[in-house]
Amino acid sequence: MASSRVVLSPLGWSVIVGGLVALLFALVTLNLLMLLVPVAVLGIVATELLVFDRTTSDFGPEWFRWQRFENSSEVRIDGVGSMALDLSMTERRGVYAEVYDPQPDSFEVVEGSARLLTWWPDSESVRLAYVYRPRARGRFRVGPTIVVAHDPLGFGFRMAKLENRWEVLVTPALTVEETSSIATFGARGSSESHRRRVGPGSEFHALREYLPSDDARKIAWRRSGLDKVYVREHEEEVHPDWMVLLDAGWEMRLGMPGTESLELGVEGGIVIAGQAIGRSDRVSLLVYSDHVLEFVPPQRGPPGAEVLTQAFGRVGLAPGRFDLAGALYTAQKQLTAPTAIVVFSSLLSPAGMIAEAVAAVRASNHRLIAICPEVATLYPPEPDPVAARTMEFTLAPVEQQVDRGVQQLRDAGVTVVLYPAVDIRETAVEVQRWVRSGGGSP
Repeated sequence: MASSRVVLSPLGWSVIVGGLVALLFALVTLNLLMLLVPVAVLGIVATELLVFDRTTSDFGPEWFRWQRFENSSEVRIDGVGSMALDLSMTERRGVYAEVYDPQPDSFEVVEGSARLLTWWPDSESVRLAYVYRPRARGRFRVGPTIVVAHDPLGFGFRMAKLENRWEVLVTPALTVEETSSIATFGARGSSESHRRRVGPGSEFHALREYLPSDDARKIAWRRSGLDKVYVREHEEEVHPDWMVLLDAGWEMRLGMPGTESLELGVEGGIVIAGQAIGRSDRVSLLVYSDHVLEFVPPQRGPPGAEVLTQAFGRVGLAPGRFDLAGALYTAQKQLTAPTAIVVFSSLLSPAGMIAEAVAAVRASNHRLIAICPEVATLYPPEPDPVAARTMEFTLAPVEQQVDRGVQQLRDAGVTVVLYPAVDIRETAVEVQRWVRSGGGSP
């Protein structure tokens, strides 16, 4: 690989420009003493740059060997990741160097430094190590590492790019309640962690007084007397299935950076997945735009939670428009047991034959709930009345389009929940509670 050319540093440019101005002034004033000073300065700069150019003429990636180690490949958004890099020089020439590991804008270095400026003797190695905290979910790349060789006086530099990129997947974080429930699941073991409810099962639950509507076969004769008659209640194991259907179409970019509709959908989806898995339910994930972007089959337990959080971390906007009908048909093909399907979408363009798709899903004994953010809450309120009216006027067509999408789903018999953007977690919890209760208003 060809060496990069020598580039003047800000200091080098300043010295050269200052020397030329002084030289011009000396020539205009015919001051010989003043003439010697800028000539000497320009001579020193030229000599320094020529020597630096000659000694580093082959400077490039071939000068170095590198190895990344102890690097985090997956980090939770509420955690920290580590990055470490060892560099050694193959050339027997010392150089004053700056080593820099470029970071994504959403990474905040909290310990150590991603930049090192040092005199690098020949045949010695240097280590770049730091700890960072991510502020956004998704896939990110760290690197390539940049090595900048400076001349001793700082007048110029050469740069080499070391192709040692590292990919980091930042996954969503579970709430404290969800983390505790999953940890409890793992501690108790799968044989004791099933959620139970009163029903016609075979395991004894409790005794209660007899009611006229009770089956006489449930009477606990040994516990009953002349004054009171008791019946046995039993419980059955319940493992409801859930599917998070996430709209990843281009319309999900609606909202402010970091709190777009897509990010709210991911946040709500991870709440439902975390709480469901904490109760030993099975959870699947379908990410869809105008085609399947990713499908995760039903998962259960802590290993399933890890698989799902990784999948949620990979979610990104797709260029297509959301085809809800196609997504529902796809979900119907993938699901083998009655499932509560929770759709997170902006409902800006639920294309396709919605009524037919909803009917097909219901015919397979699945429940369907759509969760949609209120458009006005996706943007911060404007303090200025004129700006507030302008924003209201701008968002009016979008709100009308969302209203049409909501009405289209409700006409098809789908339960649609509209929520303020700041209440996405609370809304997800309430929807899940409503589904478990089997009725009422979410």
